[in-house]
Amino acid sequence: MPLGLGVVLSYWPFEPVVLVGVAIAAVLFVVGGVGRPHKHRANSASRWRTAAFWLGLLSILLALQSPIEILARQLFWVHMVQHLLLMVVAAPLLALASPWTRLWRALPLGFRRSVARPVFLHPGLAPLRWTYHQVSRPVVVWVLAAANLWLWHLPALYDLTLRNHLVHHLEHGLFLGLGLAFWAHVFDQHPFRAPLSTLGRASYVFFAMVQSWGLAAVLSFATSPFYAYALLPSRPGGISALTDQQLGGGMMWVPGAVTYSIVFIVLIFQWLAEEDSRATLQVALTGNGHAHGG
Repeated sequence: MPLGLGVVLSYWPFEPVVLVGVAIAAVLFVVGGVGRPHKHRANSASRWRTAAFWLGLLSILLALQSPIEILARQLFWVHMVQHLLLMVVAAPLLALASPWTRLWRALPLGFRRSVARPVFLHPGLAPLRWTYHQVSRPVVVWVLAAANLWLWHLPALYDLTLRNHLVHHLEHGLFLGLGLAFWAHVFDQHPFRAPLSTLGRASYVFFAMVQSWGLAAVLSFATSPFYAYALLPSRPGGISALTDQQLGGGMMWVPGAVTYSIVFIVLIFQWLAEEDSRATLQVALTGNGHAHGG
């Protein structure tokens, strides 16, 4: 029997894996920031990255360590909100924060050296390095992230996540992990630059949004419910299983597209500014050439 809405909202789950993971990331971030240089310009960028990092961790806790986790077992649309918090809120915020150098710096120097040397230099690990470089390419990451989204929404796998908590953790881990990999090709991972051009990043984001709309359309226009939620005798709010599923599709269609849309528009304006700068520079160079020729 589904729990009443009031009972659900009053219950906060205890997920040790989530709490420990977030706590470790938080401690490493704080420790890794000790003793950093404090130049004015660096501080401005650092403040933005720091805010994005903490908001990213907060989004993970909201998705997995709040009543949302309980409601997600009763309502498909809430489960979709949970997934969106991981993929298009937490993941882009953490990628924008690019905390990896800072987290790595927090570890003991001896440990870092003992790990880094074999990983980057040992000949026996060359196949793993090659595999990583292939898998981390933008096109591969895009395909993996899209395939992961569709795969977990197949009824058999989706229903399995409702029955098996470990599988549910795996699903969430893949949504967050592949989300991080996806957004790392959109935002530069300080101090490194992502390989895609500005227009390439805009296209990358746009087509990811379009493919997610495909799944949203399947869910929204279905004439019957796909998932085990239909077996529940009732749902919080008294809505039908089909309405619940259509609301979930709507969540992916509209709120789920907000991050993609904002990033896409920013990248398009950035690309237009770059094109304008190139055109101005070209005109200036052409003018100087004519002047010297004359």
